[in-house]
Amino acid sequence: MKQRIHTLRRIACALIALLSLVFSAGCSLFDPVVTIGSPSPAVETATAPAETAIPQTPRVSPGATPDATVDILPSASPDEANGAGAYTIAADASESKKTYYSEQPDENALRVENGAIAGVDGARVEKRAGDTSSLENVLEYGLNAAVLTRAGAQLLLLNTEVTSNALGAGGVYAYGGRVQLDNSVVRATGTSTYALGASGGGTIRAKESSLSTQGASSPALIAGQQGQLYLEGGMAATGGERSPVIEAKGSVIANNATLRANNAEAMLIDGGSVTLTDCAVSGRMPDSAVTGTLFSPYCVALYQSLNSSSLSSFSMTRGALNALNGDLFFVTNTGASIYLEGVSLTLGEGRTLLRVSGNDGTSGWGKAGDNGADCALIAKDQQLSGDVVVDELSSVSLTLRGSSAFTGTVNAANTARAAKVTLEDGTTWSLTDNAYLTSFTGRVSSIVTNGFTVFVNGVALTK
Repeated sequence: MKQRIHTLRRIACALIALLSLVFSAGCSLFDPVVTIGSPSPAVETATAPAETAIPQTPRVSPGATPDATVDILPSASPDEANGAGAYTIAADASESKKTYYSEQPDENALRVENGAIAGVDGARVEKRAGDTSSLENVLEYGLNAAVLTRAGAQLLLLNTEVTSNALGAGGVYAYGGRVQLDNSVVRATGTSTYALGASGGGTIRAKESSLSTQGASSPALIAGQQGQLYLEGGMAATGGERSPVIEAKGSVIANNATLRANNAEAMLIDGGSVTLTDCAVSGRMPDSAVTGTLFSPYCVALYQSLNSSSLSSFSMTRGALNALNGDLFFVTNTGASIYLEGVSLTLGEGRTLLRVSGNDGTSGWGKAGDNGADCALIAKDQQLSGDVVVDELSSVSLTLRGSSAFTGTVNAANTARAAKVTLEDGTTWSLTDNAYLTSFTGRVSSIVTNGFTVFVNGVALTK
């Protein structure tokens, strides 16, 4: 008998110790973390962005004696994809208070190449006229740009004004070269242009500069494949239709910048990545832009065009993201990753927080009926409001972390191929309609039902 009592005492002590650990960890036996439902959608998990080192372009002291002879001469290869250069710098040089201009088709006003390191201070670079013969080469190689840096060259532009006014005449382009733009102005007013563009391993860093376009189909910032754009402070804005402030097949990183599209969506992310910190972003896509299609207007679109195959990603920490008309996010024909942390979000009236669906194929974003998307959205210390809409071709995974609070519903139409919600401790979800999930992880008590129900694979999770 004594042995039995001793055994029972040991079991009781073990249970008391276990309960102590449970309560000290803030857990409850009556409110456990549960995982219910089928496996989560096959989507790459969105993560907080690591701090990215911004490459420094070697500085040349403008006005100093060049290290080598300065060659300023017409390009010897006018038939190449990059076109010609009205003035070409092909050896290390430092220039100050000069004017470079071009009025010819497919010609750069200023070109730096041949691995040269050049510094230009207080200059005016003007692409005054000369329509391009190839809009494709404008976007891929910097044809007809006011400034082109290529072939391993590096250019520092200080206190410089760059203007362009012709079809396909962009501002500053880096193709396999690097540009550092400080306290400068880039203004493109023609159709099918841009302010900054980079591809083919090219990199542009703009600091405290003003970047703008006015024409139709003219993004302010274009990161082509293997292109990188970095913004520190300053402003980038567009005025034309179909002119997002950012179009990314490559990488765009911006800190403390104002990014504004006055007559278009804010961003098109085509298999590329956009990472923003402390930025103010707005887009105003008109309803007329989607007339005759199955789209709704949107602020940020993540997708893949027919020639792209990588994950499209968007990450924003602090700052503000405003959809002045339309849904906040539209994800289609891609695997997509979205990360939000402490961002002030504004939706168009009656619009959707996140729409993950196929499309009608009119924009070249896959084949209708076979162009759904898989999207992973992680929100940390984030206030979210609005619905998550998912069609039968698509899946979504929503994870709330830190002190995040979500007011809205997920997959209210019960159409999604898969829909998962994860609520980490400290987060809440306030329903505005019934939600239909295939998987749920978290505490059921974190859901404020407001008279609605969360269903997991057809079974009511909440009462």
